[in-house]
Amino acid sequence: MTSLPPFAVPGIEPEAPASELNRGIGYRGDQLAGLPAVAAVLEAFPAELIALAGPDETREEYPISRLALTKQVHISTASGLRWGLGFGDEVGFLVQPGIGRIPEDLLEKALAEQPGVTSAIHYDRESFEVETSELLRADEMMARWMAAILAAHRAYARHLGRELPY
Repeated sequence: MTSLPPFAVPGIEPEAPASELNRGIGYRGDQLAGLPAVAAVLEAFPAELIALAGPDETREEYPISRLALTKQVHISTASGLRWGLGFGDEVGFLVQPGIGRIPEDLLEKALAEQPGVTSAIHYDRESFEVETSELLRADEMMARWMAAILAAHRAYARHLGRELPY
């Protein structure tokens, strides 16, 4: 029997479980949403968020439920200090406009402002790497990821001059 590393969440099977060769683990947001650290952050979210469209975009704006959001975010780590964070397509419409429309990366900035984050890099369209100064458990990192998504969503709305109803 393989024991889980200290950054794993006891009692919750990782989506990408640790193996003898690769001690990395991964979780989806909905796997961790009911845990206290993540649930506390999710309480700040409305039941539905609005997928925003900038002035140059022709798509319709639409709601994304909190539950749907948690199913589209994921985290992974092999150390508890360096994290891979990612999201599905719909989440992008909450937090980022088309390339080049805002001079700063709102989500990267929101991640970098999280306590204990020493580095945040947006290395691919829906992928980030974050390094922390202390070992975190997956639910703690997921809480920080969700908080950064909400902060970036609000910053994106402000950039568009939009007042969100939440």
